[in-house]
Amino acid sequence: MLIGVGGLNEDPYTKDNKIGRLRRFYISRDYRRIGLGNLLLNQLLCHAEKYFEVIVLHADTKQGDVFYTANGFVKGGLYKGSSHYKLL
Repeated sequence: MLIGVGGLNEDPYTKDNKIGRLRRFYISRDYRRIGLGNLLLNQLLCHAEKYFEVIVLHADTKQGDVFYTANGFVKGGLYKGSSHYKLL
């Protein structure tokens, strides 16, 4: 059973290889609101710090917006193709 998934890569919308993109972040509905999303996100961001200075993402739901802003992401289209960003 898959509980959660998430990925990181260089942001394809920029030539700056210090900007990473959080992709395909998902926690199965039955496992939400118990801290697993925060745990997975923090692990991904810890790994990202080795390679990137900024992480961007595109969230298109209210729940996603609330989750990412609660985890220190700033809402705004400062980076092409993204809805949120976080300086590492």
